[in-house]
Amino acid sequence: MRRMIIDQQQIAKQGQQLAQQAQNEVDKHVGKYCLLELKNLDRLHDALYSPFMDKAMVTVTSTGNLGLIWIFTAVILLVSGRQDDERSRIGYGILIALLLSIMIGNLLIKNIAKRNRPFFHKNYKLLIKQPWDYSFPSGHTLASFAAATVFFYMNPNVGIVALLYAFLIALSRLYLRVHFFTDVFFSMALGVGLGVLAMTLYDTRFFGLLFT
Repeated sequence: MRRMIIDQQQIAKQGQQLAQQAQNEVDKHVGKYCLLELKNLDRLHDALYSPFMDKAMVTVTSTGNLGLIWIFTAVILLVSGRQDDERSRIGYGILIALLLSIMIGNLLIKNIAKRNRPFFHKNYKLLIKQPWDYSFPSGHTLASFAAATVFFYMNPNVGIVALLYAFLIALSRLYLRVHFFTDVFFSMALGVGLGVLAMTLYDTRFFGLLFT
C-alpha cells in the first residue's frame, strides 16, 4: 500500500515536471515581454473579478461595438442642434473623429502591426464573441477617446463625463482580456490626438464638402 502511494506521488511529480516543461516551451515561444503583458492582464482581472463585474464589463464593452454609442450620440446632437451651434459642432466633430479612427487605427495601423490578441497566447475563457481582427490598437478605445475628446474640446464639463465613460470602455477591453495594456494605452493617446485633429479639421472647414 505504501509503495503504491509512493508510485502515485512519483507519477504526479513527473506529470508536474512535464507540465512545467511544456509551459517553459510556450514561454520561450511567446517571449518575455508578451508574458509580462499577459501577467498584467491576469492581475487586473483577478483584482477586479466578481460576477457583477463580468456582466457590467460585457455590457459596457458592447456599447462600444462599432462605435455605435458615439454614432448615436452624434446623430442625436445633429438632429437637435442648429447649424454651427455647439451641438452640431460636437456631432460633426464626433463623426470626423470616428472616420479618422477607422482610417488610421483599424485600416492602417492594425494591418501594419498585425498583433495577435491575448487569447492567441493563452487559453482564456472569453465572455464575449471572439474578435476577428488584430489586437493593436484597440478600436473600441480609440473611437471612444477620440469622440470623448471632441466633447471635452467643446464643453469640458460634459467632456469629463464622456472621458470617464471612454475609460470604462477601455477598462472593459482589458478586463475581458481581448487586448493588451499597450494596445489600450496607445489607443487612448492616439484617440485624444485624433479628437483634437477632428475639431481642427472641422474649424478649418477641411470637411466642408461633407459637412455644410
